[in-house]
Amino acid sequence: MTAQALPYGPAFGLGILLPVSALLFVSLVLAARRAGSIAGAFVVVALWLRYIAGAYHLYMFQSLAGGLSGNALLSIGVTGFGLLFVVRPANLAINWLLPVYALVVLALLSAALNGDAAGGVNAAVKYAYMIVIMIAVFQALRVDPEARFLSWAMVSFLPLLVFQALSLALNLPKGSEDGDGLVWIGGYNHEAAFSVALMTGFLVGCFARSAPRMVRVAFLAATFCAILLAGYRTTILAFAPLALAVFLSGMTMSVRRDQRTPMAVTAVVAGVLLVSVAALFYSEKFADLAAFLSDPAGMIKPPRDFDLLERQVMSGRPLIWSSYIYAWAAGTPLQHLVGFGPESWEGLFKVYPHNTLVATLYELGWLGVTAMILLWTAMFVAAVSARGDRFKLLAAHFAFFVLNMATMPFWQVEGLALYGLLCGYTIHAARAAQRPRPDLRRLVHG
Repeated sequence: MTAQALPYGPAFGLGILLPVSALLFVSLVLAARRAGSIAGAFVVVALWLRYIAGAYHLYMFQSLAGGLSGNALLSIGVTGFGLLFVVRPANLAINWLLPVYALVVLALLSAALNGDAAGGVNAAVKYAYMIVIMIAVFQALRVDPEARFLSWAMVSFLPLLVFQALSLALNLPKGSEDGDGLVWIGGYNHEAAFSVALMTGFLVGCFARSAPRMVRVAFLAATFCAILLAGYRTTILAFAPLALAVFLSGMTMSVRRDQRTPMAVTAVVAGVLLVSVAALFYSEKFADLAAFLSDPAGMIKPPRDFDLLERQVMSGRPLIWSSYIYAWAAGTPLQHLVGFGPESWEGLFKVYPHNTLVATLYELGWLGVTAMILLWTAMFVAAVSARGDRFKLLAAHFAFFVLNMATMPFWQVEGLALYGLLCGYTIHAARAAQRPRPDLRRLVHG
């Protein structure tokens, strides 16, 4: 391990990275070959590439060509390959994508009006990456309604789990963002992106229903524990409703149909007990969140009015949010409408906004916030209309919404992969519900 270059903590050296990556690559090849479709294999490979690249952050964060980092070039390459060889052009016209296109147009417009074309292009590429993942998942499910490819997609998350296990075995933790303990993120750059990637893995495990039961349970348990070890409070809080939904549905569906009602009651009682225990266990860790929720409006005020204690609440998030909101309020009427441009905060603020709506307000103005809310609403409505996995889908969308309230998954490629996968699955489930069910009596009687 080496602690050079970045202040976030130690990173594995090439002596460990290369041989472990070679072994993980073998598992990737096997998974991609068995994914069942080009789209399914693309999803498996695209996710794996992003997560393995995170372990090489000392190298992938550096500028390699045209001022672009290795991570940026990788994302562009994956997006371009997906658009050229995987995505069917007709699927780009799916109605549920309209809010995403609105965000792309607003990003380009705001960037042009604020004289920063590069920022608009960067934002458009990120949204294009999400669209490609979304449509690839949708296409894979159309030829594989049982989602067998998701069983193989679990292999994509082995880099996260294996490198985290190595950091545990070698006793190489990182200091937490809050400075109140140690976290285990396997030599990755920061616990935020690492834990969001693990949350994506848990989501994949939720819907990989064709995987052998014990393999699936083991994978869900491993990602669950890995998220806790990563120690990122925002992800732990957002992850809770999804984990609870999986627990409740898993217990209910594990028995015969005539036993499901009493089992559902038992599962709810057990779930309440688990939540209560978790609340007691994490009460100190989330104490400042309770303080903020008791009077959220009182914590949004001019940054100069924050006292020393208020600056520490939720790792300073209310102060960060207020800084962006009041900076946006000081803009011109046009900037109130379309913002200051994508990623315009870089170089002006010490830290990113830590809230998707606050970031969107600053970057894309009221129009951007409206488009973002429309996107979330459209996908939630699609989940409501889904068939089969509705309960878990609703929990997953709620979890993603909570995640956006204290971090920015739309700024992270890991977060875009998470939402792209979730929305692709949701769109397919919603479309499946729109198709008429076969008349079994007619099939039986001819």
